[in-house]
Parts: sequence; structure tokens; C-alpha cells
Amino acid sequence: MAKYAIVTDSASDLPKKYRDENHIDYAATMMAYEDGENKYDGPASIDWEHVSVKEFYDILRRGIRIYTDQVTEKNYLDTFIPHLEKGEDILYVACSSGLSGSLNKARKLAEDDLKKRYPERKIIVVDTLRAGMAQGMIVMLANDLRKEGKTIEENAAILELEKRAYKEVGIPESLSYLRRAGRVSAPAAVFGNIIGLKPILVFDEKGSNLAVEKTIGKKKAFKRMAEMIRDDIVEPEKQTIYLMNADCSEQDVKDFTEAILAEVKVKDIIAETLGPVIGASSGPGTIIVNYKGKQ
Repeated sequence: MAKYAIVTDSASDLPKKYRDENHIDYAATMMAYEDGENKYDGPASIDWEHVSVKEFYDILRRGIRIYTDQVTEKNYLDTFIPHLEKGEDILYVACSSGLSGSLNKARKLAEDDLKKRYPERKIIVVDTLRAGMAQGMIVMLANDLRKEGKTIEENAAILELEKRAYKEVGIPESLSYLRRAGRVSAPAAVFGNIIGLKPILVFDEKGSNLAVEKTIGKKKAFKRMAEMIRDDIVEPEKQTIYLMNADCSEQDVKDFTEAILAEVKVKDIIAETLGPVIGASSGPGTIIVNYKGKQ
């Protein structure tokens, strides 16, 4: 059986410690901003190599737009080729096609240029229909399956069957960032911000974000999201779930954690920082929980 590498991208928010320990690689998407004399146009590092978490979210708080873009062809080649040169096949666990066109570029490279250069190697692209730590959890599943000895084809087939079980439930602090990203209309954003409306966001069937409910106030939103998790989560006592926050207050993280634990007992809740790809469009103060639920 040929060895294979597992590769993801910046949208996965997969922690560096996990990636390093399990030999997971990632292809960087791009981001750009101009904050006075402070300008950046380069990779969106999920390890915050070019800008700190606080600096990133403070830029957004000042009303400066941070633009994100697809993984470039160069970034894909720089990530894929070292594995192919080592004789490894590649399982690319990609950000949702409903949110990014990056994976189409990866598929084209795999089927054309790289197939010609490495005809004996396989590159399989899995559209997770997810982003953020929901995508990261699918990468973790892929890693577990690789450890179990699944072939690259078996692994990809299982991911296709399981991917829709990985869920997102979250709220933004402000609707303004979602409006700029085209998620809500301008009048809705202004109205929502005035009255403290909190849209609860999930993934739809196409892998895009969808507001399924609206609540007034953060505490009510935390309670309602906790109820949604309770009604959907599978085998909670065996699950580690991930609370992703965009430079939120410690109190918000504490309150949401307590709201979840009041409704459902999980193995563990790990708080991590929401990465630059999701954070740029959802904005500072966004808080999201990712878990495995019903299909």
C-alpha cells in the first residue's frame, strides 16, 4: 500500500501542535489588508506567523476590511510537490466548495499538470462542505483512519459518508462583518446591531453558512445554541468538541461553555482561536462550537 499524506488548507483552523504530531500539512489561502502604513498581502497563516490574533481582530475593529482569497496555484504546488517527490499520494481535505473555489484549482492541478509529472501518484480531493474546525475535525477523522491502516481510497470514501455529520453552531458579535462579506443585507445588519439581534449560524447542505434562528441577546443565544447541540450531538460522552472564538472575552467563552455543559455532558470542550479565513468574514467576537451530530 502506497504511503499517503493528508493535506488541508488555512480554512481548517487545525492547531499546529496537532498538525505537527500527526504529520498533517496545509496549503495556505491568501489574505490582504491595508492599515495605514501597515500593509500585508500574503498567506493566511493559521499559526499567526505574520500578524498576532489581537492585531488581526483589532484591524477589523477599526473598520478596515481584511480580504481573503483562494489558495494560489503556487501554494498548492509548493505544498503538494514535496510529498509527491517522496513517493506519497495525497488526500486533500478541502474547504467547502460552497465557500471557496480553491478545491477546483486543486482538482485541475491533480488531473492535469501533476498527473503528467507524477503519473504513478494519486491526489484525491475531498470537498468537506465545511470550514473552520468542522473541517478540522474531518481532517482528524482522516488521520484516525490512516492510523487504522485504511487506504487512501477507503479513507476518502468514509469521509464522503461522514462529512455532513460535522456541525457548526455559532453567533457573530456584530452583523456588520457578515454584511460586508455578503451574508446579510445592509438594513438587516443595522437593525440587528441596534437591537442586539444574534443570528444563529449553521452549515447548509451546500456547505454555505445559513442563519437558522435569531435570538435577542448573547445569553439567550448561548442557551439556544446549547439546546441545539443537545438535540443533535451523537455520543456526547465520547466527544471532544471545539469552541472557536474570534478574540472574544474570557467571560463569553466561560458563559458559552457553562451553557453547553448545562445541557449536555461531553468528554471535553477545547477553546481555540478562530483563524483568519473565517474570522475575516465573521468578525471579532464571533463564537462557534463544532461537534459531530446526526447525519
